[in-house]
Amino acid sequence: MGRKGFIVTIDGPSGAGKSTVAKLLARSLGYRYIDTGAMYRGVAVAYMRNGGRTPLDRLLEDLALTFEFDDGVRVFLHCEDISGQIRDPEVSLTASTLSQDGRVRNYLLKRQREIGKEGGVVLEGRDTGSVVFPDAEVKFYIDADLNERARRRHKETTAAQELDRVREDMAKRDKNDSERDLAPLTVPEGAIRVDTTGIGVDEVVAILKSHVEKAKEKWKS
Repeated sequence: MGRKGFIVTIDGPSGAGKSTVAKLLARSLGYRYIDTGAMYRGVAVAYMRNGGRTPLDRLLEDLALTFEFDDGVRVFLHCEDISGQIRDPEVSLTASTLSQDGRVRNYLLKRQREIGKEGGVVLEGRDTGSVVFPDAEVKFYIDADLNERARRRHKETTAAQELDRVREDMAKRDKNDSERDLAPLTVPEGAIRVDTTGIGVDEVVAILKSHVEKAKEKWKS
């Protein structure tokens, strides 16, 4: 193979459990965990703070945005740790809007491919298996019922927001991501679909890991 390991991608909508599952799967495999959504949210924070004062092209060109990926993710904007801010609902919606801009996608696509090219990584997001690494050795698409996804996101958000509003925002995000012209949220070709509704995290991770182990055995043979 000539790399550190497989490239594993996990795509799916907000609240499906991608981040939690991807972290645990990466830890179990001894792989590096890459949260591509956090990268878009980092750009969104920079964009919101700029308030349109700088053209997007110039903003991206001069953007001092860095990421630390290990067991989790930390995002730094001009050396300031903004990891706690990137999960705010407004930032998520702005990230969804920016993800429809080819300039932003190209900027982050290059960085994502550079980070993951050596393998031994688990990438999660909305187009990791369809666009970023369409030739990944193992691709997953995980989903869950909208109500359950909203409850999960409501528990983890730092904003004081009613559950109904979280559900509405999530439904809007789903619509935006699925209907956008550029790299829409979709099930990647060859991806293994997993519905996490009513399934515990450990069980989901076990299901995904079993598929990765089977792929490793098949590759060896």
